[in-house]
Amino acid sequence: MKRPLVMVLILHLAAMPVSAQQPPPQPSQQLPPVVVEGTRVPAERTEPESEAREEIQRVPGGVDLIGEQQIKESRAANLKDVLDFTPGVWIRPRMGAADESQISIRGSGLRSNFHLRGVNILLDGYPYGNADGFSDFESLELLDTKRIEVYKGANSLRFGGFALGGAINLVTKTGYDAGLAEMRSEAGSFGFLKNHLATGQIYGPLDIYLGLTDVELQGYRTHSAQHRERVYNSWGWDLGGGASARLDLNYVKNREQPPGALTQQELDSNPRAADPSNLALRLRAARNYDYGRGAVTVRVPLTETQALEWSTQLNYQDLHHPLAFAVIDDTTWSYSTELRWILAAPLFDRGNRVTAGLQYFGTRQIDVNFTNVTGTPPAKTKNQINIADSIGVYVEEQLDVTPTVTAIVGGRGQYSIRAVRDRMIGNDGPGDIDGNDSDSVDFLDFSPRFGVIWRPAKTVQVFGNVSRTYEPPVLLELTAPGQLQGNLGQLAAQKAWQFELGTRGNWGQRAAWELSIYDIELWDEIQNVNVQPFPGAPFTIPRFRNIDRSRHTGVEVGGQVLIAQDLARRVGLGTAADALRVHAAYTWSRLVFVNDANFDNNALPGVPPHFLRAEVRYDHQSGFWAAPYVEVVPQSYFVNSQNDARARSYATVGARLGYTYAPWQLSAFFEGRNLNNVTYTSSVVVDDANRRFFEPADGRAFYGGLEWRFR
Repeated sequence: MKRPLVMVLILHLAAMPVSAQQPPPQPSQQLPPVVVEGTRVPAERTEPESEAREEIQRVPGGVDLIGEQQIKESRAANLKDVLDFTPGVWIRPRMGAADESQISIRGSGLRSNFHLRGVNILLDGYPYGNADGFSDFESLELLDTKRIEVYKGANSLRFGGFALGGAINLVTKTGYDAGLAEMRSEAGSFGFLKNHLATGQIYGPLDIYLGLTDVELQGYRTHSAQHRERVYNSWGWDLGGGASARLDLNYVKNREQPPGALTQQELDSNPRAADPSNLALRLRAARNYDYGRGAVTVRVPLTETQALEWSTQLNYQDLHHPLAFAVIDDTTWSYSTELRWILAAPLFDRGNRVTAGLQYFGTRQIDVNFTNVTGTPPAKTKNQINIADSIGVYVEEQLDVTPTVTAIVGGRGQYSIRAVRDRMIGNDGPGDIDGNDSDSVDFLDFSPRFGVIWRPAKTVQVFGNVSRTYEPPVLLELTAPGQLQGNLGQLAAQKAWQFELGTRGNWGQRAAWELSIYDIELWDEIQNVNVQPFPGAPFTIPRFRNIDRSRHTGVEVGGQVLIAQDLARRVGLGTAADALRVHAAYTWSRLVFVNDANFDNNALPGVPPHFLRAEVRYDHQSGFWAAPYVEVVPQSYFVNSQNDARARSYATVGARLGYTYAPWQLSAFFEGRNLNNVTYTSSVVVDDANRRFFEPADGRAFYGGLEWRFR
């Protein structure tokens, strides 16, 4: 750790910094003329959305911020509902309105045929999931979230710059963000039902928020029922003088039935079917767990221009997960702590911001597997303790070099451990190959970052960065059934350099835009190749390998244009204000092997080269709004590395509309999805040996709901 620490300190002393960005800004929003404010230290949990947008604009690369209004105007069932207009983010639910999704940012996580790797999901800046970067979606509740911050690619230095895809940070509600009572009920196709009840209040120095959620889903496909119960609770104390303390508590009960993937023939003939191997078992495929979390954050201003923050959390998950090849029975404890120092004081009479931090994140998992074979008693095939530890240190300085140019320099040093302690010594089970599969491996790296923002006009930014990412393999990849057991050194860490240029801004009320162009050069990208465990096996098991060289390039474009105003007045329907806008997000991706020994220069599977989401939105002063939309994948894309199987192109149409009666704080919304009832692939399972690549999207569906607030 000494070399990275020294290099970080050198970067800190050498400091030159940068400024920021936002997703396509609302037409009424303007980029601040001075990005770095020398005397302001932000309070992230309680700052208003306008200040949060200013903060995220300090990033010299692709970012986005989704506000509470955008969340509430969506179905808010999964991340796709709220991130569809964030260019560069490819998120595809595996089971319709369920949370579990395939997610990729700038080509990350293409190896993820289940759950999440390659993108850091965070709750209020806390890492969510396990210390090795493996996590899922089912414990996240969007209705308890007041905004979502997206840091694409290598633009997530503070949040663990080791992930190729960057970070998605959900900032949750406090007692300052809700009324005495908030109730929301939704219902829709395929047995979807969601109820949310929340309350938030301030009692002198104390603020309290409580959110309760129940979600049920029968599912479009056979064997795809879901049930979630979520509790989120936050207690905040104002200690005076700008100091504060906060306690967050979460509990989730998750029950779900995964239907599995289909072949092309099965998709064409019956997209509602399930993979037969997920049904013909002693225990049908399921993923059931209980999850608990506690987190404490303390913030202390040291002076008017600097503050110190300390945060720590503990997570617990008890998982029972029957699958075709095994019954996974895991108990996982994860814990993290971070100390962060922020300085916002002028340097040589120029705006200046320094942020430095020290992080620790650990996971201990009791990993037990049993056979899942009809007619025979279960036999234990695995009994081990999986260990992941990560220590990170980071520093970043932002400096206004001139009134219109802000530069940034920073870096992150990281030391990670992956270890397995085999508890089946003595070859006392069919999964214990050599009697002792214990092993450990460590990873050490330093990732620098350089960037700049130029403001040629008051509301326009041009930005660029050169950044490195370093991503050690997760434990699941090192210990997957297809790997050589007892050898954790078989996979190298994934390394990458990102080169990015872009611009964002707005032209008064008329237009707002964001544009990023990037090239990511990768070494040892981790690839998942699903293999049959024996000839004729009806299921596959994961096996992972490193790709010597690969390349991800792309263009991300988002924006909106005001088409017309005061339409109702012009046609004699009153004097109330209204507006018609077009909103669109387009992503072009080119992800390829580079002179690979097995796949030459083939395309990497899993993500289409083109993706477009666009809507025309009408807003009326009365509180009514309507937004018909289209989603288009105009070109088929490969789902295996051999490039001999494709997911087909498609185009779907839908419509959203809503109305808010302000005097009663009562809102109603409605959405029709896939109105042209197209059969298409939502998510894919890449490189499956049985060619079960396709997880179908829902057919035509309708959803509606009511929300009421009492302040």
